[in-house]
Amino acid sequence: MDYLEIQLEFLDALRGSRNLLAFSSGVDSSALYFLLKFYGIPFDVAIVDYGVRKQSKLEVERAKTLCFLDKKQCFIKQAEPIFTDFEHTARKIRYEFFEQILHTYHYQNLILAHQLNDAFEWFLMQFCKGTSGALLQMQGCYKKQSAFGDYFIVRPLIKTSRKEILEFLHNFKIFYFEDFSNTNTNFQRNAFRKHFSNPLLERFRSGIAFSLGHFKSEIADVKLFRIPPLEPFCVFKEESHLLERIDRACKMCGILLSRGQKLELKGYLEREEFSVVLQGKINIEKLDCKIFISRFCAYQATIPKQFKEKYRKLRIPKKFRIFLENARKLGKLEAVLSEIKEI
Repeated sequence: MDYLEIQLEFLDALRGSRNLLAFSSGVDSSALYFLLKFYGIPFDVAIVDYGVRKQSKLEVERAKTLCFLDKKQCFIKQAEPIFTDFEHTARKIRYEFFEQILHTYHYQNLILAHQLNDAFEWFLMQFCKGTSGALLQMQGCYKKQSAFGDYFIVRPLIKTSRKEILEFLHNFKIFYFEDFSNTNTNFQRNAFRKHFSNPLLERFRSGIAFSLGHFKSEIADVKLFRIPPLEPFCVFKEESHLLERIDRACKMCGILLSRGQKLELKGYLEREEFSVVLQGKINIEKLDCKIFISRFCAYQATIPKQFKEKYRKLRIPKKFRIFLENARKLGKLEAVLSEIKEI
């Protein structure tokens, strides 16, 4: 095997751009580091140390050494101890760190080392959880909104299997760290990997890669409005794939809906109008064929009569009126209204 036997995706999008590689010193990111170098893609590195594994300090030192030798920037985050819901909290810490760097240093792309096994594993897990077919795909390249601005997520290894990556590392004697927690089948993701996704990929790799590559999402983009210091919010017209669009909007707001909550929402969506609070965290409302999504506020502000009448004439649902009233008190009412008036 030579370097050219692994073809990276989206090279044209990466050439001539400012790129940040999310690095871990593990199998996939180590291979991607050297492949990006070979293909002449400019990039710097960001790594997070959660302090969980004994080898984590060595993983950071490996990243620092590579970047020193190749004259690359190496951004390091030492995370505080995580005591509950490790996977979700670690992901939140990781992406906040990456997005701060992207914004501060004007990077355009965040490069992730997810590969074919990851994409198929994601597909199977979402399928078994009861997710809509339109949300099953792990996208290879897409635009992402953040509090700091928009950027692109790019996964150049999305069509390359873990087996091919390991062969590449071994053939070129490239050092990497093995994360032995990936073998613990008490974690659902690892169980899926061991019993389902890896065995299927061993037998049907080319067919699975082809199918995943042609699995197109038909969901219209959801725009998340961000007007600091307000919480993010969404307003959009009732269109096809409405449940999936609401699910996506909630994820963008940091709320993951359960299968039961999605089924509950499906029933509500058959109504002409509704207003519901899910998880005590997020308002979802429908009025005049529009969907309004905002953070739930336990404090019910008293709305002055003149503004109450204004919101009524604008056909704003009741819970979103509370959001608007908070915006008004922060001097952001007109900014919010200007964003949603054309919808």
